[in-house]
Amino acid sequence: MRSFPFYILWLFLSLPLANRAQIHQGFTYDNYGGVHNVVGNPANSVESKYKFHINAISYNKWNLSDFGAVDLLNIETKPNGFNGLDFKENKMNPTNQNNLTANSDVMLPSVIWGFHPKHAAGLIWRSRSFTDYQGFNGNLWTRLNGSDPIAEGVSGNSNFNNTVHQWDEVGLNYATVLLNSNYHFLKFGGTIKYLSGRGGVELRGNIDVDDAGELLTSPNSTDLLYVNTFSDTGNFQNNSEMSPFYSNAFGFKFKNFGVGGDVGLVYEWRPRETNRVGVRNSSSGVNTYKLRISAAILDLGTIAYGTKNNNIRKKEYTASDIPIATTSLEDFNTSLSAIPSGESNSTEQGSVSFGLPTALNIGLDYILFNDKNYYLNLNYLHGLTNNEDEYTNTRANLLTFTPRYETRDLSVYLPISYGVSSSSIHAGIGLRYKYITAGCAALNTFIEDKPLNHIYVGISLPILEEVFQ
Repeated sequence: MRSFPFYILWLFLSLPLANRAQIHQGFTYDNYGGVHNVVGNPANSVESKYKFHINAISYNKWNLSDFGAVDLLNIETKPNGFNGLDFKENKMNPTNQNNLTANSDVMLPSVIWGFHPKHAAGLIWRSRSFTDYQGFNGNLWTRLNGSDPIAEGVSGNSNFNNTVHQWDEVGLNYATVLLNSNYHFLKFGGTIKYLSGRGGVELRGNIDVDDAGELLTSPNSTDLLYVNTFSDTGNFQNNSEMSPFYSNAFGFKFKNFGVGGDVGLVYEWRPRETNRVGVRNSSSGVNTYKLRISAAILDLGTIAYGTKNNNIRKKEYTASDIPIATTSLEDFNTSLSAIPSGESNSTEQGSVSFGLPTALNIGLDYILFNDKNYYLNLNYLHGLTNNEDEYTNTRANLLTFTPRYETRDLSVYLPISYGVSSSSIHAGIGLRYKYITAGCAALNTFIEDKPLNHIYVGISLPILEEVFQ
């Protein structure tokens, strides 16, 4: 039996992996995913196969686009609405309505505890950064980044919306078994989250570009609404008050507060041929289902900014006659910042609330051979927010099919993902061996930047339920 000091030492030795560790796609469907399963569905903490599952550190980096790879570090260090759209070498499918989603998720020391056969609890600590660009003019941004010397293809109208939001959260999870009969099993769970916002940026409006490569004049002008809670100036170029996302990953600012949560259900069909729990077996220690169906609503909640004395400055710009043909992205930002805005359009606002990227997560898991360890999983993640929602991130809709081989010590899985917005298919690979997980949702991540870029690695301490009582 290992002593308690050993676990404390192990935990702190794991912390230096913070900037290299990553998780999620494909791994959250594994029955031995532990804490990470709870992120996808809060009901998974009960009968999780673990007495305790302690996450030391893990990090997930994700980018899905129908146009090109994003400079995620640039966005997370100095988000201003435009600087993430850097596609000098990755132009793929430029239109007037391109879309992009990118996020980082650092899971810090977290734990779930199966303290009773029908009850479990957990404490989950995460630091998150989420970015989406909806409806941007891919031709325009290719042009501004110096990739296209000709204005042809730039013209057109787009309803542009960019939201960048960074926050920390501590979630208290509870799950319970509602039904456990001979053939049917049902569990329910929820996670209530205390949210602390680092800051948010939103740039939205109508961008209209003519055939000459210039922003159109009134009445068909380019109108932009800009809110930046990192800075009190409202200018595109002023980012002096911002700090890199990673530098604060282990901190908690206790400045801008909110409450959020997840809620989920899991049903398992346990026919006689798979329900092999004997009188000496622990039902929490083995898999007994033929088919598992799960559904969860994730990331409910908002974070309020600008309350008390820290008011938000909101600016509305009407841009016209800005020549795109000879303007770089940096000059374009400077030109927008120099546009005068009326006094009535730059008043201090009492507060603004940024919403979390709420989503519906649905999954099917099927054991292929009753006496083997081969599973097929189908999962669909659907964003419940959209481009019209103010101050709210929007998730990319994603369908994932994952064959996997799974045992108590080892799991291997092969996620095949279809990005609905990007109309692209990606194949990945992942591995869990005791304390370590590693993999990615798109193997082409290691070859060249493509519509989906993702990689993860993580380290955890699993204390499994005993198979035999």
